[in-house]
Amino acid sequence: MKGALILPIVGCQVNLPCIVVRKQQKNYGIIGRTIGAPVSKSVRILFFDDVISEGLPTIEGAKPLEEFGAKVSHMMVVVDREQGGREKLEKLGYKIEALAKISDLVNNLFKNSKIAENQANAVLKYIRNWKPNSQRTT
Repeated sequence: MKGALILPIVGCQVNLPCIVVRKQQKNYGIIGRTIGAPVSKSVRILFFDDVISEGLPTIEGAKPLEEFGAKVSHMMVVVDREQGGREKLEKLGYKIEALAKISDLVNNLFKNSKIAENQANAVLKYIRNWKPNSQRTT
């Protein structure tokens, strides 16, 4: 639900209604899996998320909207963690826009002396060597 904290600000800036998609349906308070603007058949939705890693939570988040008949073709994320999610979603036909990539953020932090070189290198090495869960060895 971290993305839900950012969503109203984005919605106000672009003057669009917002819908929050929960991971699970709730049976108390505001019930259901979606909260906010109504979702109707054929409505076009820009799906917004805070980060994209492997892509599964983003796919799961869009699923209830598509089940209502909405058309989700574009997704926007704040940070692409460069862990294969973007590519996975693009193969499924979604257009992905990321405000930043993790490697760019790390390089910028190092360039501006906010993190040490060894910290930057460790994160960048992790990104380069990262493999999806199905390809990891334990």
